[in-house]
Formats: sequence, structure tokens, C-alpha cells
Amino acid sequence: MTTLEKLEELIYHGFKDTDRKFQETDRKFQDTDRKFQEAAEWSKETDRKFQETDRKFQNTDRKFQEAAAERSKETDRRFRETDKLLDKLTKNIAGITDSVGLFAENMVKPAVARLFAERGIELTDFFSRASHRKNGNAMEVDVLGSGTKHVVAVEVKFRLGQREVADFLEKLPRFFEFFERYRGLTLYGAVAGMSIDEGVDRFAYNNGLFILAQSGENIRMINDKKFRPREYVYEAKTRKAPKRG
Repeated sequence: MTTLEKLEELIYHGFKDTDRKFQETDRKFQDTDRKFQEAAEWSKETDRKFQETDRKFQNTDRKFQEAAAERSKETDRRFRETDKLLDKLTKNIAGITDSVGLFAENMVKPAVARLFAERGIELTDFFSRASHRKNGNAMEVDVLGSGTKHVVAVEVKFRLGQREVADFLEKLPRFFEFFERYRGLTLYGAVAGMSIDEGVDRFAYNNGLFILAQSGENIRMINDKKFRPREYVYEAKTRKAPKRG
């Protein structure tokens, strides 16, 4: 092979190798371009997912706001219903209080004179809801009857229970502290109820109280003839004179 032929062959192979390298480079560029396109598509998909997530968050926030608004409306409605129930309860309590007042005024008070006269206790003056205040404290008696020798304090309840009787028994010893005008008289206690819990009449009886109970359209005294009432009298507190040395 001549030198010229060797040179031509060398040039041929050189161009061929260069062409192969160009083709290889072009393939790599194409592959790189494909990856860029895939990355762009992935970026678009990611952006779409972010937008979808943001939309879902906005939708969730809207639902939370709607739910909160509904809960607020429901809470307001329940508060209004509670206010109505409280108002109704207050009126019912007021009605019961009025009923007790009417019971004391229209039934118990007129019967006191007759019932106690039958027991030899003469009463001439009568008051409903008698009250007196002293030193910042007060005492109220539902029905008060008095005569020349005796005074009767009557506790009136819609439903008479043991707790009410016990409270009244605690109140009676302090009667003369508030109602000073009766300090020269003997005090008797009585309880009256439109209904009386079981056993309460015996509890009141054993503690020396007269018991007045509703019987149809009338009031009757249920203490038997053997009953001996507890008497309360005023005892003045005297100061002891200091000892002399």
C-alpha cells in the first residue's frame, strides 16, 4: 500500500470515527432533551397536584367555615330554647310560690283561729307573711296568730318534707329576737302543707309542732288529744355583775 493510500485510509477512518462520535453526541443530546421534556412534564404534573391540593384545602376550609356557622346557629338556637325553658321554669316557680301564698292566705289563715280555739288557745289577731328585720338579718312567718297569752307561728309549704320541718324547728327559738312585741307570750309552732311526705307528720308531732293538713276544701289539725306542744318563751339575757375584789 502506498503512502497516499495509507493517508486516504487514515482520513477515511478518522472521518468515520468522527461521524460516529457526532452521532453518539447527537443521541446523548436527544436523550438529554427527552429527560428535560420528562422533567417538564413531571413539573407540570407536580404543579397540577399542588393546585389540586390547594383546591382541596380551600374546599375543606369552606366546609369548616360552613360547619362552624351551622354549629353557631345550633348553639344560638339551643341558647334560645334554654332561655325559654328557664323563663318557663321561673314562671312555674313563681306560680308555685303564689299557690303557697294563696293557700296560706285563703285556707290556712282563716282556719287557724277555729282550730287553735278547739285546743284552748285563743287567738285574735292574724297576719300573713309577717316579717321583721334586725341587725341585717330577717325572719318571715307565713301565718302569725296572736292573743292575750299565746302566739302561733305557722310554716306553710306546698309540699311539706322533713327538711322543711327541721329548718322551721331551727328558726323558732329565735322568734323573739325579731318579733319583740310578743316577748310576754307563749309561742307555739305549727306546720301546714298541701301535701305531707310520709313520716313527716310523725317527725313534726314528736318535736312538739301542730300539724295542719288539707282535707278536701278544708284544713284540719291532725294532732290527737294526747299531744303536748313544745312551748317557747322569751328569756332575757342578763349580764353577770363583776365580782368585787
